[in-house]
Amino acid sequence: MKEVPFSFIKELIALGFSIETETEIIRYVRRNLRRMDDLARRAYEGEVTDFPICRLRPLGRLGVLIWKLTEIRRQYESTGVPAAVIDDTFSDIILRQKLFWQKNGRVGLSRTDCVWLRHLVNAKIFKLGVLQYQMFKMLYLEQGKGGSEMFMISETQKERLPAGVPVLNVHIQEGADLSPELVAGSLQTAKEFFTRYFPVTQFKALICYSWLLHSGLKDLLPSDSRIIQFAKNFEVISQTNDDTQAIERIFGKRFRRKADYPQETRLQRGALRDRSKLGYALGVIYLDQGGLNDVK
Repeated sequence: MKEVPFSFIKELIALGFSIETETEIIRYVRRNLRRMDDLARRAYEGEVTDFPICRLRPLGRLGVLIWKLTEIRRQYESTGVPAAVIDDTFSDIILRQKLFWQKNGRVGLSRTDCVWLRHLVNAKIFKLGVLQYQMFKMLYLEQGKGGSEMFMISETQKERLPAGVPVLNVHIQEGADLSPELVAGSLQTAKEFFTRYFPVTQFKALICYSWLLHSGLKDLLPSDSRIIQFAKNFEVISQTNDDTQAIERIFGKRFRRKADYPQETRLQRGALRDRSKLGYALGVIYLDQGGLNDVK
């Protein structure tokens, strides 16, 4: 009888889930042992919005992704990056499972999680300190869903940073500590990391699409807040009043009635008073022609 491979157990234990969560994942794997290889092989085939892994139940999505981690780790190792960076990058799975549990009361990953984690599957994202960095080709989101106008980008801006050039897309995980010294340390680490491990790729900029960069937050938060200090690292080149991401991050979701919104923090209270201060922005840290040499 086929046994659960040691490589799977090793990756599962390394993630650091609770014993109860580990047990539930192992039970799923044992029930589906004969088809795990096939599920993992086909997990990320096809269109981004319809990966086969997304069609599984939440527990199955998590189990199949962990089954695939040995293969993913080999991809990361082929770049020569340290094991500690790989483990830290893989910890995104732990965070997403924790958030899924808090929201749904069960072990698993959401469809959205699985789509996002394609960056990890393709070994294109790295967690360095408190921030994640995705190797990316510059993309300007000028249209939103349904073709509506999103960002207005000038031709001058496009000439300065053309679409398609290599950039590093900066991501902020939920709950990340944005203390200025930790953010500065992460940016400095990124400078050294990508210069050392990807010397052939001349990254032209660090970019960040985020609600955290919207200028309206300056009216809701003190100048020394961590969010405002984080935003100062970037030159905002365009912003929109689309508050979808801001509402989700600040309140957890959009509520039907104003009275139902939580008002526990200064930001929540301020955002509820004036939602026009919320939005979404594109920020850039430009790099010189030699690559990552000007990050401060």
